[in-house]
Amino acid sequence: MTKQRRVVFARINRRNNTLGMRPFAVDMRALAESRQTTFVVPATPERPARAWYAADMRLAMGDDFMTGILGYSVVDQKRYFDLGSWSWIKGATEDSDAASQDTVVPFAVDLREHNRWVAFATTQRIQPASFRPALGEVLSAAAQNLGLLPADWECDPVVSQHTVQEWIEQHPNVKLLRRIVKFSNPGRDLDEVRAKMREMKARRATEEYAAYHSQILDVEADAFWGKLQGLETGDARVQMESREAQGVDAKFDSDTKTDETRIDDYGKDLERGMDLVLQALVVYAGTRPQGRAT
Repeated sequence: MTKQRRVVFARINRRNNTLGMRPFAVDMRALAESRQTTFVVPATPERPARAWYAADMRLAMGDDFMTGILGYSVVDQKRYFDLGSWSWIKGATEDSDAASQDTVVPFAVDLREHNRWVAFATTQRIQPASFRPALGEVLSAAAQNLGLLPADWECDPVVSQHTVQEWIEQHPNVKLLRRIVKFSNPGRDLDEVRAKMREMKARRATEEYAAYHSQILDVEADAFWGKLQGLETGDARVQMESREAQGVDAKFDSDTKTDETRIDDYGKDLERGMDLVLQALVVYAGTRPQGRAT
């Protein structure tokens, strides 16, 4: 059986109250050419500072897509075996600051304004929880340095509606629904919650709906499904808890139930990795509902 690698999908959202932004593809090309797509994560007591770089960004598929590599280098010490004394202890050491196969991954972006989908491969060290904020930070940093609006770029998880439907069908006794609302971009869709967010200059809003004691929410209600809007475009995060017969609640989190697929493992060949991730993104984009740009 051919070894495979996981590919996860996301969406780039540019969030700002400014409506007069340039087309997404134009800004992405400017960022790719800037050589400023880098961001340093400050050091913590548990981890040294980490510099992320998005590089090798180039157009593909008739300029509708872009591919690239995102990664970071790690400081490590190499120890060589000393044959003369037959000793590891006496072997020479050498410090290196370089990337490894586990710290760089290929990605692809759908540049079409209605889409803005992202596909990226994962490794043991680079998982969605680290890739998504890293890509958002390097793009935001470059956009700010270039004076582009908006400066707040985010790479958000996306979850297809059928994924949510399948989970609810398997766990219909939903007792808790929590929804974290973000601005759609560039902020044209102002429902009641987002209007209040803008009025209060809030970046996020959280809604929580809990059932009465020993009861469950009406998952057939239009109001319930209305609260699930935005998952497919990364404009909301939803967490649910369902009461199970075994007494252990089943939990759903749209940040970890994201759309994904599998590709052949590309080993150390990052060029082939970019091609395979791009192919996966083209297929994925073809399955997504087409709508107006948000």
